[in-house]
Amino acid sequence: MSKRLMFVTIGLLILWFAYAGYAAPENPPATQHQPPLPAEALKSGPQYSASMPAATSASVVSPDLLDAPPSPAPAQPPVSAGRAFTKLSFTEDCQFGTKDDCGQWIAGTETMRLLQHQGKLFASAEVWTDRPYFQGKGEQPWTGSQILVKESVSAPWRVDMGFPSAIRLAAMTSATFITDGSGRKLDPPVTLLIASPSSENTTTWTRDDARSRWNESMVKGGLRGGLRSFCTHLDAVTKVQYLFGGSGDFAETGSVFRAVYDVAASGHIRWHEAPELSGVGRVMCMTEANGVLYAACGIKSEKPLSGGLFRRVDGEKARWELLWRWPHKIQEQGDELEIMRGLTAVADPKGGAHQVLLGTCNYPGVVYRIDPARNLEITTELDIRAYFAKAFGVSALRGPCLSAYNNFLAVTEPDTGENVHLLGVWINHPGGHATALGGSAWYLIRHSDGSYGYGCVFDPNHPRPNPPRGLLATRTIEISPFPEDKGRTLYFGGYDCASIESHNTAWIYKGTLRPVESKEEGR
Repeated sequence: MSKRLMFVTIGLLILWFAYAGYAAPENPPATQHQPPLPAEALKSGPQYSASMPAATSASVVSPDLLDAPPSPAPAQPPVSAGRAFTKLSFTEDCQFGTKDDCGQWIAGTETMRLLQHQGKLFASAEVWTDRPYFQGKGEQPWTGSQILVKESVSAPWRVDMGFPSAIRLAAMTSATFITDGSGRKLDPPVTLLIASPSSENTTTWTRDDARSRWNESMVKGGLRGGLRSFCTHLDAVTKVQYLFGGSGDFAETGSVFRAVYDVAASGHIRWHEAPELSGVGRVMCMTEANGVLYAACGIKSEKPLSGGLFRRVDGEKARWELLWRWPHKIQEQGDELEIMRGLTAVADPKGGAHQVLLGTCNYPGVVYRIDPARNLEITTELDIRAYFAKAFGVSALRGPCLSAYNNFLAVTEPDTGENVHLLGVWINHPGGHATALGGSAWYLIRHSDGSYGYGCVFDPNHPRPNPPRGLLATRTIEISPFPEDKGRTLYFGGYDCASIESHNTAWIYKGTLRPVESKEEGR
């Protein structure tokens, strides 16, 4: 080869590499039409590049309180004398494994979230453990995870958005923004429906309500999988409202990301490039109490900053403080003994003017009440297994005890005006799954004094749903947004695959408050 030809060849190669580097962005946006991910990739959950920090701006507030034991549960379960929402009449409202009125298949193994938004009711359904993945079953094609919508009290459920590449769809929120990213007030405020399906690059999708379309926003940081939780928070120092997203999906490493409202961005959401907090387990839930943002992060090791209850310290250089690590057991497989669910702010049951936090743990199957104003006083408010053992008339219950998969739902009893909180549970009835009670799902009603009632999700027209396991678990509850229901109807959804192969086991039931009996009728 002549020197002239060699130099020409080298020059062409340099130009080609320069063009390729310019033409191919480092992180191309994912779309719902991307090639299906291998099952192994989706099961592995979010992962991080080697350049991502192990932890971000976090510190321990008090080593003495870090592993403080909670108070023991009451010797006798606190059974409420109130009857709010204990007696609902249930009917199946959505049948999975059928076509909607537009001819699209409604499919799912778990109903993850029910949400009011702009006068409609939305549901997220995922297809976890519907193996083999990315293959149809019989006449039903593969759908991936879906978002469903019910537009009126009499309307059927239909598919609003499908994600063929997504096995999981764990997080969805209706977020109201009162400022944009610069702190400018939005008048009127803007409310967006936002969801995060699992994908090669973690994204969020925002619904354009005017066009009934969904638009994608990229979450930065090299994250693969999907977000697990959302929460909005107004920074007390910067006066900017943020949307926080917690990863991940069975992640060994979780993080908290933040975003702002940006009308010019895709989906009107712009995510900050780096996480505010990282190096923790799954960020299952977040909430705002007394103007402070809290996050419950799975405890992935015995290193102090590897997980627990964190609070955000607002400011231009925001940081996170670790307050408490609940009792836990570190396992090589799974994290159910390491996580907290349902973090929710409620009024202080002791009459204080502040809010306290509620959260539940499968290990040891309890509701914790955390009081930030009383030197982080930790109270075991309810032993869930002991409560249901008493309700079922047995000495003890074994098996799973998952609860408050999303939150404690605040709701007002329309006949009495009493304010209570509802939470779904997975508890196994001693009758077994083949019985009507064993095939039902259950939920708890928390009263403001910390006492509890319970209810059963059961449709007599479908006494043996989802054989052989039944409804199994109540994951999500939402108040009907339809004015005709006058606050007397709630929607329930759920199932828990628990890694067992499942197909169209997701469910949505409608529960209607029965009319108040007169004294004569009640005799």
